[in-house]
Parts: sequence; C-alpha cells; structure tokens
Amino acid sequence: MDLLLWGLMMMAVGMGTVFALLILLMLVLKAIARLDRSPAAVAATPPPPALVEGDQPGPPAVRIVADGLDETQVAAITVAVIAHAENRRRLAAPETRVAAPGSQLFASRWLTVGRGRQHTPGRR
Repeated sequence: MDLLLWGLMMMAVGMGTVFALLILLMLVLKAIARLDRSPAAVAATPPPPALVEGDQPGPPAVRIVADGLDETQVAAITVAVIAHAENRRRLAAPETRVAAPGSQLFASRWLTVGRGRQHTPGRR
C-alpha cells in the first residue's frame, strides 16, 4: 500500500509540474504577443461607427476598385479568369504523365512491381 501511495504522489507531482509549466509557457507567450504589438497599429484602428436609434446594420458591401469598369465588366473578367485557370489545369495533366493515357492498359504500377518481385529470387 505504501508503494501505491508513493506512485500516486509521484504521478500527481509530475503531472502537476507539467501542467504548471504549460500554463507558465502560455502566459509568457501571451505577454510576448502583447509586448510585440506596435502601438501605432493599436491606435490606428478606428472605432466602429455608432448606430442611430432605429438604424439596423446591413450586410457588408463589397466594393471593387477598378478604374473605369462597371460591375458587369468585372464579373465578366472574373468568369474569364476562372475559366482560363480551369483550362490550364486540365491542359497541364498530359505534361506530367510519363506515358500516354491508355497505352499501358496491361498493368498498373502496383501490378508491375508485384510481378517483378515474384520473378526475382528473394534474398535468404
């Protein structure tokens, strides 16, 4: 019974030490993060605008800054860029292939490696 109590006490001391050090590390990291902030960035954040009574905040509006373009032109450019990216992704696949698709229907890489291991004598 003495050994069991000693073991439980050592477990409690060890785990207590670990958790105490983790909490200490957390506090040190929070202090470093607080000291690392630049005072200009903290002071530069504007306060949120005050609401007038009865005024409900609306959904945030997205404003695209484009010189001389209206919303329909920006939408058309966005669709064209997405379509171009999908086409480039589709065309890049043949460049990364070693063999043409369908030319090696007789075996996959896994099957070829397995057959090669079967036909070579093993080391003893």
